[in-house]
Amino acid sequence: MKIALIGDIHSRFAQAEQVVTKIRTDQTEAEIICMGDVFEVEKKPVYSADETAIEPKPLSNYVMNSTHSFIHTLNTFPGVIGNQEEKLMKLMPSVKIPEHITIFLGYPREITKGDLLFIHGHQLSWVERDPDVFHPLIENEMLTYRLFFYGHNHDQRLFGVNHVNGEMLYEEIPIQLGISIRLDKYEKYLINVGDIKSTPSKWAIYCSDADTITFYELSPAKV
Repeated sequence: MKIALIGDIHSRFAQAEQVVTKIRTDQTEAEIICMGDVFEVEKKPVYSADETAIEPKPLSNYVMNSTHSFIHTLNTFPGVIGNQEEKLMKLMPSVKIPEHITIFLGYPREITKGDLLFIHGHQLSWVERDPDVFHPLIENEMLTYRLFFYGHNHDQRLFGVNHVNGEMLYEEIPIQLGISIRLDKYEKYLINVGDIKSTPSKWAIYCSDADTITFYELSPAKV
């Protein structure tokens, strides 16, 4: 089984289309999972005390590129909900949001496949290791999983995690683009799949047969 992980698109649908085309060309058998924040929800009306929009505006006031044709391809993939989708639900009544977009608003908090957990990441507790290195913490119900795939902070990284004397010890593992990394040294792994929004766009592919993760980025010339 191969799983291609794309996320944090933030309405950069032309870049997402380039990435998906490359995945379908190079990894034809890979299942694609969307890791949340498909949309860039950028404009905010006046809020009431409970953060519900008082006077909802048209969708185009909130969502960049809300009519882009590639949205219809993206909503055929399984995925998890991101904070941008949650924000949109607060800004607009669901009856005013087109069906091809409400599909994303109904995505689950997480997807599990055996000992794999896929989650956007904004729902988790995070720690700052260094001024430019952040990652979520493995805690509570997450302890039952081995591999944690996430996004949210647009920072493609890999951490090995061991459970020692009741404490989770995290160690960053260097990555090289296009080079597969076997996931057999540590008890658990945190895998930030990267983001589509940035240039170059980034994604990752997990192969269960070889138990490897491979990180990729799209050549800026192709965006």
